[in-house]
Amino acid sequence: MSFKERWRAAELASAIERSLKDEAVWLASPNTAKSIDAISRKLSSLVITDFIRVDPLPKTLNEAELMTVFFNAFSIIINKSVNQETITKIDYSIIALARGFALDINLSHNQELLDHASSVIQVANNWEKHIRELNQSRNSRFTV
Repeated sequence: MSFKERWRAAELASAIERSLKDEAVWLASPNTAKSIDAISRKLSSLVITDFIRVDPLPKTLNEAELMTVFFNAFSIIINKSVNQETITKIDYSIIALARGFALDINLSHNQELLDHASSVIQVANNWEKHIRELNQSRNSRFTV
């Protein structure tokens, strides 16, 4: 990532943090107040390419933009998991928050966001099922 991209990612992280801290999904989550910074920084580094043509970056994100950021990051993290890359605690927090946003969506949002939320819920459920099956197969190989 170039210096300019890192700078823009830091600006985006700040906007995500300002927008996220008052969201009901964040307030209801088990994440600590200290973790909002790490989550915001990770989110911004994952989705900064989505904001290439946005100049200047906004100081805060509206609810739809925040959901889109979480949904896009969710897709990136799930793909990493499917490719057997290591998933961190922050990644799991992002997945949980994306699911929270997806479950909290209502019909006032646009159709694209509704469709994205639906796919997040479906993929998350399938991913959990896959992880459970994977863990069961690992455990059953060593039993006689």
